[in-house]
Parts: sequence; C-alpha cells; structure tokens
Amino acid sequence: MDPERRQRIREALLALTRPGVGKEAVLESIRALDAEVAQPTSGLPGDLDHYLRRRSYEKALVFLEGGTPGAGTCGRGA
Repeated sequence: MDPERRQRIREALLALTRPGVGKEAVLESIRALDAEVAQPTSGLPGDLDHYLRRRSYEKALVFLEGGTPGAGTCGRGA
C-alpha cells in the first residue's frame, strides 16, 4: 500500500481515539475513512478494506500497526 495513503488512514484512525476529540473532528475522520473505501474496489489489502467498510476502526488500526485483530462476529472467514 502507498505509504502516504497508509499514513492518512492511520492518522484518521488515531484521531478517533484522542481524548476530548470534538464531534466535528470525529465526523471528519469518519468521512475520510469512508472516502478510502467509497469505490467498489478500494485497492486496499482485503482485511483492511473489510475493517474500514464495517467501521471496525480498532481492528483497522491494529492491522495497520502489524498486529492481528481478534475475531469478530460478522461471520467472515468462518
């Protein structure tokens, strides 16, 4: 993945976790993340695309940082 795109996504995800972040900043981050997956084919790694489309932002951040997100309840991969 393009390093600039990776950083842009990571910054939007981190903005959601900042203490005291205002409603407008949260909405701006969500809009930015939605824009990353707005096209049917986002060009993102499959797991990251899935997490962002499902708004599993914590899992997306873990994935970007090289970790392995825990299993969810969507039934994917079952």
